[in-house]
Amino acid sequence: MFDFNTLQEVLDLNIGIAQRDDTKIYELLSRIHPLEIQRFPSGSDLNGWVVPKHWDLVAASISKDGREIFNGMEDILAVGSASSSFSGTLSKAELDKHINNAPAYPDSYVYNPLNNLRPWQNRWSMSVPYGIYSQWGEGEYTVNIESRFSDSEMCVGYCRHQGELDETIVFNAHTCHPGQANDGFSGVMVMLELFKWLKGRKTRYSYLGLAAPEQIGSVYFVDALPEEELANIKLGVFLESVGSTTPLALQQSFHGNSMIDEIAEYVLQRVQPELLVGSFRDVVGNDETTWEAPGIDVPMVSVTRHPFPTYHTTQDNIANQSVEKLTEVLDICKRMVTILEEDRVMERRFKGLVALSNPRHNLYRQRANPTINHGLSEEDLRWGRLQDFVVRYFDQRHSIFHVANSWGIQFEDLREYLIKFQEKELINFHRPASIDDYADFTQPPKNLFQGR
Repeated sequence: MFDFNTLQEVLDLNIGIAQRDDTKIYELLSRIHPLEIQRFPSGSDLNGWVVPKHWDLVAASISKDGREIFNGMEDILAVGSASSSFSGTLSKAELDKHINNAPAYPDSYVYNPLNNLRPWQNRWSMSVPYGIYSQWGEGEYTVNIESRFSDSEMCVGYCRHQGELDETIVFNAHTCHPGQANDGFSGVMVMLELFKWLKGRKTRYSYLGLAAPEQIGSVYFVDALPEEELANIKLGVFLESVGSTTPLALQQSFHGNSMIDEIAEYVLQRVQPELLVGSFRDVVGNDETTWEAPGIDVPMVSVTRHPFPTYHTTQDNIANQSVEKLTEVLDICKRMVTILEEDRVMERRFKGLVALSNPRHNLYRQRANPTINHGLSEEDLRWGRLQDFVVRYFDQRHSIFHVANSWGIQFEDLREYLIKFQEKELINFHRPASIDDYADFTQPPKNLFQGR
């Protein structure tokens, strides 16, 4: 399902925010699912976000006593992104300030975005693996970095799935980290497979997929959207670092109470009951700040895995990507979409108490009896208690999802049960006219089931 051959070709590119190889990212990824490209020229300035120039690293080395001891051209991560040219002799203490490495991974280089988002800075850095750098003693070190900058453009890739309504849910992932499989491209791969799955399906809502340089890409993309189109984007999901074998984690939107917050937590907890749920910006930091910015105000959750020990190292490679874990997150995304698409509110067509056990209805679920052991499971008991409450939810103010979420039962099972009420002409189903309507719906309190 996941095209690791194409992903490896992407990881081998010299990519960034405005690198010339960036166009090839979207050409390669379009093998999986077609992407359109928007382009923004170097020097563009939007709220202080400046599109950088293309960066060429011509030479990079560290020498001591006239002998080269480190070649910065050997790995794509060996020199910090968009490092300025520098030539000079430094003490070991001075050199330490410019060196990045990861002691836990002594053979690894470390990715340093450095000047990517701050092209006005004149800084440089190098990554010397800890296993090498820890052997260097005191003395003087000669550093040589030769960089060239030239006008280029920032590329942003996107795809759309049109539904019956223009109201849209956005899935976002980033593309600007060179050589990093999990941090960025795992989310891109899941997003593309999701849109491949959506292709040809009739949906009520529309869906937007965005693969772009982190933060600055979405800032420019959002600004370029027509006001009407932007107003129709109602909810968002950011996907990052989802291919590692570490546990799932959910980061809430700014307010933490949107429909996408509720659905995401509901779905993830059914995959991993002991789920780490963090508030806005407490788990990861990505483009949720773009979508939740003032005047944009699109609630966006982030689905990720935490912890992520190989973060920004050469160990973040395809070998450490799990097809099983990527598939798990893809299934999570599909289920979130399915709930949004299949959720309904219920309208009562009867008055008074209905005998659910009557053969005419045949809707009764066995209840607990203090004197008779029916061998009921906890799930059976939950359903038995729910039937005392469910008829009060047929007021066009409760949705199937809200009831399932409150009672801790499977959305699909509850929907199937309620379809039987519809077939018996006891209720009508209605779609919410808009995602915005969910703000006016009533959600039953949780923990109504106490094991009785």
